[in-house]
Amino acid sequence: MTRLFLENIDPDNKEIILGAEDSHYICSVLRMHEGEQLVIVPIASGLELLAEVSRVDKSATAVRIIGRSECISEPPMDITLYQSVSKGERMDLTIQKSVELGVTRIVPVFSERCVVKQDKKSSKTDRWQKIALEAARQSGRGIVPEVTEALSYKDALADSKNRQFVLFPWEEEHGKTLKQAIEGKEFTDVGVFIGPEGGFSEGEAQMAAENGAVRVTLGPRILRTETAGPAVLAMLLYQMEL
Repeated sequence: MTRLFLENIDPDNKEIILGAEDSHYICSVLRMHEGEQLVIVPIASGLELLAEVSRVDKSATAVRIIGRSECISEPPMDITLYQSVSKGERMDLTIQKSVELGVTRIVPVFSERCVVKQDKKSSKTDRWQKIALEAARQSGRGIVPEVTEALSYKDALADSKNRQFVLFPWEEEHGKTLKQAIEGKEFTDVGVFIGPEGGFSEGEAQMAAENGAVRVTLGPRILRTETAGPAVLAMLLYQMEL
């Protein structure tokens, strides 16, 4: 069912007038008609509103609220993915699949071996945020995960100090597994660092450990950068949601 995320609305209202962008999406993209149903998610409310289109207008479509329920699709923890920026469509895929799996926030990171170099004049943040929005709609999320502006590796490590627990998967780590790192622990806010195509350097891994990150191995196979983030999310959520 069509899903819209709206800010600054009163979930107790019986009717909601959609703004121009959402009205265009309803009328011109989805071609919905009066009487068709959709789900409205007031951001940060924890609610889902079942709505029915009551008036079709390309600039001010009206919907009538016919039901309310709690949103149960969000995971029991906040997960921030510190994803090294990758080339081409790999970053798009990482964002899309991470949102589907339950990530809360994505921080693009320019680490040492990133093929893509930082260029403030050509930020892709807006496009990445739109990918997150579409993935959130498709997967029935209760929030639209934030994609932040890209950070340097040093600034990303500083940001990660706000997390309760930070994982650092690294192909040169051969001791502690991810399962061993999280087994028996309870946390509600976790950060995950994922390296670029060439992986993290030894110096970066050392810096991460000095900042409190836990270095782990994901097993004997080396995952591509666009695979590693979603794989770790799936492992975390399997462990914590059951």
